[in-house]
Amino acid sequence: MPPKMSLWDLFWSMVDRPGAALANVVAYPRWRWLLPVGVMMAAVAASLALTAPLLTIQTRQLLAEQMAQLPAEQASLLAPQLEQMQTTPVVVGSAAVSSAIGLLLGWLFQAVALYFGILIAGGELEFKRVLAAVPWLSLPFALEMVLQAVFAATQGYLVVNQGLSYLVSVGKPTEDMRNLLYVLLAQLTLFRLWHWILAYALLRRAARLAGGTAASLTLVYAALGVGVQLALVALSNMLSPQ
Repeated sequence: MPPKMSLWDLFWSMVDRPGAALANVVAYPRWRWLLPVGVMMAAVAASLALTAPLLTIQTRQLLAEQMAQLPAEQASLLAPQLEQMQTTPVVVGSAAVSSAIGLLLGWLFQAVALYFGILIAGGELEFKRVLAAVPWLSLPFALEMVLQAVFAATQGYLVVNQGLSYLVSVGKPTEDMRNLLYVLLAQLTLFRLWHWILAYALLRRAARLAGGTAASLTLVYAALGVGVQLALVALSNMLSPQ
């Protein structure tokens, strides 16, 4: 078993030695997941604090687009309720809750996918160790959130088109988010690529899988993650067709 690394060393090793760092995490999993979880929660809080006014404006614009598609009588009935939903505390509170739930469900899904992938490939790694390592794979997204929040706060507008989604954007968020190609291209970011590299490092060094096997499982893992996003959008389109 390797010597136990400090949390500080683990944190910085995710940049230049992710394989060794993740192998150390799974070797000593107890409570060490708290650091990346805390970092992610702090990133969410910082992002919401910096972008709260812009998020409120964006929410009002989206609701206005949706209201414009409703009959006049239905729109007038919903107007008082929607007005309450457009206040900054409600917008920020809803975003915070949805972000927290999304992170928890995302980590669980990732842990299950990686664990069964390791089992199928013939590796041996306890689920609790995989689960302890998964939050570390999300550190790139914490950096992404903070950078985008700083950009939004300094430039005065939110980053709407993620990744390569700008290539197919029509300039209307409500229409763009129903476009499966738009959602697919939005997943192709440098930070998500970094996340996939960390997943490969976990499979290669922590689970001790062969290089080709780890690469293949990483591709399957990436495809599953993107596929879930596309499936959710497709389901939403089916339930609320235009």
